[in-house]
Amino acid sequence: MKKKYLVTNLFAVALFLTACGNNDVAEALDSTTAIKSHEDQIVGDLNAITEQEKKLQGSFENTLAEDETLSTFADGTSAVFENVDTRSNSLSELKEATTTIKEEQVLLDKKTSDKLPQVELDQLTTTIETLTASLDEYITHYESVLADQETYFTDLGKGEATYETLTTGMESINKQDAKTKELLLKLDKQLVEVQDSNKNTTASLNELNDDSK
Repeated sequence: MKKKYLVTNLFAVALFLTACGNNDVAEALDSTTAIKSHEDQIVGDLNAITEQEKKLQGSFENTLAEDETLSTFADGTSAVFENVDTRSNSLSELKEATTTIKEEQVLLDKKTSDKLPQVELDQLTTTIETLTASLDEYITHYESVLADQETYFTDLGKGEATYETLTTGMESINKQDAKTKELLLKLDKQLVEVQDSNKNTTASLNELNDDSK
C-alpha cells in the first residue's frame, strides 16, 4: 500500500506541475495580449498629438488674421488654446498607457518558469523597458512644450506684447519642435522593436499552449 500511495502522489505532483506550467503560459499570453493593446493605444495617442500639431499653425494664423487686437489670445478663446487642451488630453492618455505597459513588463519579469520561452520573454521585457524610458522622456518634454505654448499665446494678448514677443516665442516653439521630432523618430523605432518582440513571444507561447493540450 505504501508503494502505491507514493506512486499515486508522484503522479499527482506531476499533474500539479503541468497545470502550473499551463497557467504560466496562459498568464504570459494574457500579458502579451495586453501589451499589444497598450502599444496600439500609445501609437494612437502619439498620432493624435501629431495630427493636432499640424492644425496648430492654421489656427494660429487665422487668429492673427481675424483678430487684429489679439483679444482672443488675452481671453483664451482663440482656437490655439483648444488645440493645446486637446493635445494635453492625449498626452494624459499616453501617460496612462505608459504606466499600464510598465505594469505588464513587471509581471512578465516575474515569470521564470521552465515552461516559458525565457529568451523571448527577456527580449520583450528589455524592449518595453527601453520604450517606456523614451516615453517618459517624451512626456516630460511635451508637458513643457504645452506649458510654454500656452504661456506664449497668452503673452501675445497682453498690452505690452511686441514684435519681439512674437518672433522670440516662435523661435522657441520651433526649437522644441525639433526636439519633439527627434524623440518621435526614436519612439517609432522602439515601438517596432516591441511589436516584433511581442509577436515572437506570443507565437512561442501559443506553440507551448497547443503542445500542452
